[in-house]
Amino acid sequence: MAQGDLNTTSYVILGLLTAKDRSAYEIAEQVGRGVSALWPRADRQRYNAPKRLLERGLVTARTEAAGKRRNRTIYSITPQGRTALTEWLATQSQPPALVFEGMIRVCFAEQGSIEDLRANLRNMRDQAEAARNLFISNAERMLEPDRGSHPERRHLLTLANRYMVGHFAHIIEWSEWALSETDSWPDTVSPADTSRGRTEEILKAVVRQGRKG
Repeated sequence: MAQGDLNTTSYVILGLLTAKDRSAYEIAEQVGRGVSALWPRADRQRYNAPKRLLERGLVTARTEAAGKRRNRTIYSITPQGRTALTEWLATQSQPPALVFEGMIRVCFAEQGSIEDLRANLRNMRDQAEAARNLFISNAERMLEPDRGSHPERRHLLTLANRYMVGHFAHIIEWSEWALSETDSWPDTVSPADTSRGRTEEILKAVVRQGRKG
């Protein structure tokens, strides 16, 4: 059975180490390159997780020189680590969860100004554009002659990449739509009454679209 007391970040790192040995810095760099968009917790735990895996015997560590006065720790996955990763992949994943501060701010925007709401919408759009461009760059890298950093995983990363580009493109499209919808709002409070008809129209469209599924 997969080791139930390991968190998903631990398995992310084991997965990264199956391709090659990595230093703590290289692990953190790989997490920041795209994994953190799928699993934000990995970004917060990327420096401490390798040490926990070392304690469990799922990775080994060796010290190498990195310049005249510096050393770095290189981590390698062990057979036990590969087994743990394989067993985890055979278990059922948790339901997807969304961490989206910008949307929380939208939900409570009647407590703030219309200017703040629209600034938040523009920020959501700009952040999504930056994230989308990151994954587009990853796709371009995988199209290069050397097939990127994980050629053995290229077909799988392509599946995930297509989803992530579409995910952030949807946020961009939604943000532009929301900016258009709120363009004539004088504030964030009065549309609860003055835009009631439009609100119901949007909700009915949401229901129709959702039921078409």
